Amino acid sequence: MKTLAMLFLAAAINVVGAGAFAQPRIRFAQSSTATACMMGCNATAANCQTTCLVPGTSLTVPPNTPNAVTPITNPTASTSCLLNCGNAQIACQVNCARQSPSP
Repeated sequence: MKTLAMLFLAAAINVVGAGAFAQPRIRFAQSSTATACMMGCNATAANCQTTCLVPGTSLTVPPNTPNAVTPITNPTASTSCLLNCGNAQIACQVNCARQSPSP
């Protein structure tokens, strides 16, 4: 009787122990459809970000300055515009990930 009880105990430990160490299956969006969709999001975001640049302004040069070249400041980017582009990119990529087939 003790042998039968030990056998059941060993079987129970084996079943519970195997489940405790089982690794969850990790799924990746690696289909070409998902990749193409994400690349489209990136291209759209890049085009959006180029529209965020505000051209530089001309600086005033004192009158009668010999050989004066009118300096122009560097262009700057609108922070709110860049944030909007980034948010749109993330929303687009989330949409791509949701549409990709999962195994």
